[in-house]
Amino acid sequence: MLEIINRLLARSAFIGELTSQLIKEEIIFISNTLEMMRDAKEISNDAYLEYGSIQGGLAVVSNLLEQGVSGEEIVPLLGTLCEKTKILDNKFPEVNITIESGKYGYSITSIEDK
Repeated sequence: MLEIINRLLARSAFIGELTSQLIKEEIIFISNTLEMMRDAKEISNDAYLEYGSIQGGLAVVSNLLEQGVSGEEIVPLLGTLCEKTKILDNKFPEVNITIESGKYGYSITSIEDK
């Protein structure tokens, strides 16, 4: 999941590249992937809930973008999500590996970057 946050951070450097819609698409991808992992018993309920907090943070960022908040104000929020994601990825390494493997599909930013 760290790769998703890093790709969003990279897009924030370019005006107009980071949009509310793009983040919403990533949120849907994250939500669907975490749910499928939980259903397949590849993720604990604790990991599911903790990664859900990253998803919630992205929803806040998306809403702020919709309200016209500048990219300069968004970058620190994404930075905070990045740090939280690093902690979770260290705690639950299998989650990040599965998300980035494409086993349950690919995030929109990973497709666009290929």
